[in-house]
Amino acid sequence: MWDEDAILLPGENKLGQYHVAIIRRTQSGWVPTVPPLNALVTNYRMVLQPQTRRQYKPASIPSYSITHVSEVELGPYRGVRIALKTGLRLYLTVNWSQGDELSSTIKAMLITPIGKTFTLKPQQSDLSRLIQFISEL
Repeated sequence: MWDEDAILLPGENKLGQYHVAIIRRTQSGWVPTVPPLNALVTNYRMVLQPQTRRQYKPASIPSYSITHVSEVELGPYRGVRIALKTGLRLYLTVNWSQGDELSSTIKAMLITPIGKTFTLKPQQSDLSRLIQFISEL
């Protein structure tokens, strides 16, 4: 887990924190990836970090990069589909009791006014790293 004080930017507030897994479609159906991720949803962004012993720099997805969020059933899993402006679709699964909550929290992030002080622009290297991580699973 991360130190929220070190991650949160000025004016940023935590809306929710979840343990999620990216879920991918395979020939045998929907399969969650390993390792699971810690997901922190704030009024500005969603921060994802693998749950591993080795520390990785968290990946941030700013709210303005998300175009659509919906709840989906993926075989035996309940999940959240997140569409990004880049065309990438992320499918995240959480335990059944938190699926609707994660979706509602992300939707709340999208409608929360962030003001003019938030200028985080995801670095292309961060987006590329996230896409590479997902494609290697």
